[in-house]
Amino acid sequence: MVDDQQPAPVATAIGNNTKAAHRARDRAGSAQPHHSRDVSAPDVLDTEPVDLDRLERDLDGLERDPLGGTAPQNDLLAPDQLGPHRLGTESLGTATSPPLSWTSRRFTRRPRVVVIEGPEHSTGPDRLEEELDIVARLCAPPDLASLREVLARWRPKMLLLKSSLDEVDYWLLTSCIARRVQVWVLARPAYGLLGSTSLHRFGGVPWLQLRWPGQDLWAASVKRGIDLALTLLLAPLLLPLMLVVAAAISLDGFPLYFQERVGLGGRRFRLVKFRTMRKCAERDTGPVLATPGDPRLTPLGHLLRRLRIDELPQLWNVLRGDMSLVGPRPERPELIRTFDAIPHYDLRHLIRPGLTGIAQLTGGYGAGVEDKLRCDLLYVACRSLRLDLKLLGLTFRELLRGFPRG
Repeated sequence: MVDDQQPAPVATAIGNNTKAAHRARDRAGSAQPHHSRDVSAPDVLDTEPVDLDRLERDLDGLERDPLGGTAPQNDLLAPDQLGPHRLGTESLGTATSPPLSWTSRRFTRRPRVVVIEGPEHSTGPDRLEEELDIVARLCAPPDLASLREVLARWRPKMLLLKSSLDEVDYWLLTSCIARRVQVWVLARPAYGLLGSTSLHRFGGVPWLQLRWPGQDLWAASVKRGIDLALTLLLAPLLLPLMLVVAAAISLDGFPLYFQERVGLGGRRFRLVKFRTMRKCAERDTGPVLATPGDPRLTPLGHLLRRLRIDELPQLWNVLRGDMSLVGPRPERPELIRTFDAIPHYDLRHLIRPGLTGIAQLTGGYGAGVEDKLRCDLLYVACRSLRLDLKLLGLTFRELLRGFPRG
């Protein structure tokens, strides 16, 4: 509204121009009617007298509608159309606030957020509503069906996890990935050592953003390009060795062995490798993990396993996109069913499996399932192109040393 004590800038400008025009006309001769023109008078632009009543009506209209009637009427919201996602409330229901114009919605909209907090959280009430639009608060661990319903209904931008990182599992992450929802965890003292790529403050406290494969499309494309380039470069050099090994295994049967494994996103694929075990080796034992000095191996299979030559045919899986050169080793679905009780085991399936990885370089065949999982999740969290090149170099060095860890 225009201040009653001071003249409006528009009215002041119009009044000044009018006074200047009247002074010029007076100098030209006040006796002449303003609609006539004296050729001897100074060449001053003649103006019509200002209608003060009309000017006041125009200024009143400007105060009532600053946009001059240009605001779209169909973009206004009725009170019953304003949900809690507009007002930043925590519970579901209907708001009773007055409708917001399109201009206020444009400049005051806040990102929608889902908050997950456990009963053990004892830091007191937060101030997230001051900056964010809280559409729902869920207890940890959240029910998967309820979480998916909230994500589908409100389409939030972020999910804030106030409880421990232990509440983050494969299904929570994949549900957020499918909806393109960012996952942030409340930063605790030890979390600062993780070196997160993104740190932000919401509600006066710091939050760390979790990242997952696919967020950096450029890095994923470069990694895939490196896989293809190195595979095509090594294939001609390794092909003679692979032909010799295949001929030696053929003396005792078919040289190649195909096996179903679980890869990216839990999808199954057929892995190919050189056969190192006797025929019908699992008839009595069933599917079991390989161990150092496995009695099911053939004499030639012991050598191939020790030098990891039996894995060379998996370069074909790398070309197909089933695997990568570096990543967690793919496991058989029969074995994965027995690992369901291990927390966070499914997180290995967030990325493509690989020919080599941290677990293979540190523990070899003698490492236990939980030790391998710890190494695999470490790679999932810290993966980078630089780390991949370093692991490939270490694999080549261990290959020359004959993998002394087994």
